[in-house]
Amino acid sequence: MSKKRLLIIGGTGKMGGWLAKFFKDKGFEVLISGRSLQKTRDTAEKLGVGYAYPYVEAVKEADMVAVSTPIQATPKIVLEVAPHLKKEAILFDLASIKKDVLPALEKAQTYNIHALSLHPMFGPGAKTVKNKNILVIPVTRKTEVLDVVLKPFLLDGAKIVFVEDAETHDKTVALTLALPHFLNMVFGGVLASTGIEIEKIKSFGGSTFRFQLMLTEEVFQEDPKLYAEIQTNNKYFPQILEKLVRQVEELKKTVLEGKIEEFTDFFSRIREFLAKDKEFGEAYKRLYRVLE
Repeated sequence: MSKKRLLIIGGTGKMGGWLAKFFKDKGFEVLISGRSLQKTRDTAEKLGVGYAYPYVEAVKEADMVAVSTPIQATPKIVLEVAPHLKKEAILFDLASIKKDVLPALEKAQTYNIHALSLHPMFGPGAKTVKNKNILVIPVTRKTEVLDVVLKPFLLDGAKIVFVEDAETHDKTVALTLALPHFLNMVFGGVLASTGIEIEKIKSFGGSTFRFQLMLTEEVFQEDPKLYAEIQTNNKYFPQILEKLVRQVEELKKTVLEGKIEEFTDFFSRIREFLAKDKEFGEAYKRLYRVLE
């Protein structure tokens, strides 16, 4: 049986490169395409995969096409390549915001192809997908098509989370993606605003600070344009920011006025909510396992 051919548009990017290596290791014939011929060649050589530049002709021979490009470019590329795919080919994206991608994928499917939308909830530094979430909006309803794309992840222990629609996806990742990024940017900004050298601050840090700093430093090693897209293109994130400001103002007022009882009530109310997480009781141990 011949290998399935996967073309990754945006394969020279970090996540595109990660996807290329993942599917290559699973026995797929992988080709990548990027904006620069030289970078595409160099990246393909480094990954040990093929390349196509430009991708216009290559999409016609691909069994699967993955679009791993900046969020705003993804819908346009989906609609550009869809008419050129062979019948029954599979088209999917990796965009972090889905409001414009899903309509494009739905239209693409009218060309007798199969479409689905993926959002791996991890970055290209992941060594394994075990126990990591991959959000999936299945435009196609054919389970055999979904199996082709998702089975490699499942076999490695990933958790596939099916999402109803783009609205549900974007509303939820505003909480799980945009908000943590924003909070860590603010944390880093506060540290920088003090004028104290980071090594001096670290010398006073305990376990909670060390963990928070680790998260913050990880955020600031990522692509600021990608993070800007995730925060500015999600129409539900402004609502989350308003909630954040209200929580900060409430707690700020309580602290500045020295109202211990109100502080305790705030703390207890949030703890009651978080305690419904089945891993809540293990948080302290998990923190130290990571740090040690």
